[in-house]
Amino acid sequence: MNTTKFEASITDDRPILVSKQEIEKRRRINFDTLGSFAVDNIPINPDTQHIFQDFEEGKIATSKEVKALLHAHYTKIALEDN
Repeated sequence: MNTTKFEASITDDRPILVSKQEIEKRRRINFDTLGSFAVDNIPINPDTQHIFQDFEEGKIATSKEVKALLHAHYTKIALEDN
């Protein structure tokens, strides 16, 4: 699997920013979401999957931060296309 420059620059020793209970909750939600994607045959975007994994594992604290990272990613793509 190919890694992006962003992924390669991230280290695994980043702090966990949420409780264990919150991580378990996020894992359940992510499991259900990925299951729905699989049933509907919706592909997962490998360029953004690390953002969702980091959120699930508590390395990103809020969904607001996830939204900002996704916005930055897709804005960059849109600007490159123009």
